Amino acid sequence: MSPTTSPTSMPHLPQLDGIRALAVGLVFLSHAGLGHIVPGGLGVTIFFFLSGYLITTLLRFEALNTGGVSLRNFYLRRVFRIFPPLYLTLLFVGGLYAAGLLKGPYDGVVVLMQAAFAGNYVTVLGGDIMRALPLPLWSLAVEEHFYLLFPLVFLMAVGRVSAARLALYCLIACLVVLSFRVAAVLTLADASDTYIWTHTRADSILFGCCLALWRNPLLDGAAGYRPGGWQALAALGVIAATLVVRDETFRQTLRYTIQGGALFVLFACILQPARGSACAGAARLLSAPVLTRIGLYSYTIYLVHAAMIEAVAGFSGSHLVQGVVGAALTLAFAALMHRLVERPFARLRRRLDAPGAGAPVRGAALAASAR
Repeated sequence: MSPTTSPTSMPHLPQLDGIRALAVGLVFLSHAGLGHIVPGGLGVTIFFFLSGYLITTLLRFEALNTGGVSLRNFYLRRVFRIFPPLYLTLLFVGGLYAAGLLKGPYDGVVVLMQAAFAGNYVTVLGGDIMRALPLPLWSLAVEEHFYLLFPLVFLMAVGRVSAARLALYCLIACLVVLSFRVAAVLTLADASDTYIWTHTRADSILFGCCLALWRNPLLDGAAGYRPGGWQALAALGVIAATLVVRDETFRQTLRYTIQGGALFVLFACILQPARGSACAGAARLLSAPVLTRIGLYSYTIYLVHAAMIEAVAGFSGSHLVQGVVGAALTLAFAALMHRLVERPFARLRRRLDAPGAGAPVRGAALAASAR
């Protein structure tokens, strides 16, 4: 990749934690009995976009400052970030089932596929997704499949292809993924699994990669893309329209593409907005302490919330009780996980960002929050 700028530090962006809080809130509410009015799927799409943006921004930052990318350190950081909370939560949820708090029945092979990041292809391999543990691990599978390949592609591009050209390739890849969804809808009797397959959802991550590569507000200085308030408002309207349209073919094909384009504008709006602008006001609201705290816990909240809601449902049929008690239990579990597991492993990740370890220490603040 042939950069034109070389930033010396990466700022901490609390508004991104606020976005995480909103995304996980959408997912939680949709699973707490409000799925008919709350778009939980949009929350997952936001997570995908944010992940693509952060990971690619960090890869660019490392390349700008070191001239390359340490794949070893990249994958170790992913392991330290993803694996400990995931597998401890998996054990915890298994304990809930053993204690009779989750009804099941669960299929051991399906659960193993979930744990091995293959759960989003259970039905393709003849399994029954309804016998999976109540853990939304399909989205983690999509991300891990993507990040097995993308850093390799990025590394091959360093010094050979400009960031803008790589962004164009990512956009073309988005269209390829859209074609996979269209083909599935045209050829399959039931195309609902396009929602969870890697090859039909990777574009939601790729759109985030595009923003990281083309006029990135954090890396490209004055050339960074900074839309105005009216553009951001129009993007919000576009997302609202994608939620209102109920045509199933649209929902399984173009919806994610259009949402990805709208999120491109919205994220660019709040990353480094002009002082006093409407986008700056939005970034300030997203940086509220309660949102940033929930954002810090969002990974574990996402992992455990469905199991907590299901466990509470065994004692009460009220969606209100399930939501309130489930939220309290989920937050308590996530706070413990953050303190006892995520923070210690974050310190290990920061060691990988130390000088001489393959990435400059100045990127540690943003790296600590990347998922």
